[in-house]
Amino acid sequence: MKLFAHSLLTLCAVLAAGAAQAAPVVHTTDFINNAQRTQFNSFESIPNDGSMYTGSGAYTEGGISVQQINPSPYGIWVTYNPGGRDGNRAWYPNGGDSGYTSLSLSSGLDFGDVGFVIGSGNYSHTLAYFELWDDGALVLSGSVAHGTSFHYLGFEGGGFDTILLRDGVAGRSLHDGTHNALAIDAIEIRASQQVPEPASMALTALGLASLGVLRRKTQA
Repeated sequence: MKLFAHSLLTLCAVLAAGAAQAAPVVHTTDFINNAQRTQFNSFESIPNDGSMYTGSGAYTEGGISVQQINPSPYGIWVTYNPGGRDGNRAWYPNGGDSGYTSLSLSSGLDFGDVGFVIGSGNYSHTLAYFELWDDGALVLSGSVAHGTSFHYLGFEGGGFDTILLRDGVAGRSLHDGTHNALAIDAIEIRASQQVPEPASMALTALGLASLGVLRRKTQA
């Protein structure tokens, strides 16, 4: 009985460690079929004051919330178009800013598979920087090649609840306060691929271990 319980508790630890170590996969080409989308935000319902969105706080559409951190005083230029996009709206800090864009789900849950298109309003910005966070802990950070026309960026595997994005030149970081001119559009989610939280997996395995021990005691 002790060996049985020990084996299941070991499995619990392995499952939790394995989930915690599995980093999301970065994609630079569209890996989510449109028919598989479970949530989508293309900013088509965003309030438009002329060509700007001057509302405060986050904008939410399709259960996906977008917020500009340290925003431009000139608002979000919703009709900005750096070469191809979805529909008539996008998210771009007019004139750029010194901050970054934050993505999250309005439900507060972790992302599953997620992708979007990004472009730049500054031709000298050759990199797009990203950070993935979960419950205040950094999961993954990096950068991809970047330019003025929209191109795809996505993350497969889940395990994070916040995405931070900005662009810039080489040698910078996401939080350095230098000029950011990132535009974003067509945010898509495939929630069916969402993975359980590591803590949830551990608790499930622990519950199975406890149940097994109890059953052995009952049968003894």
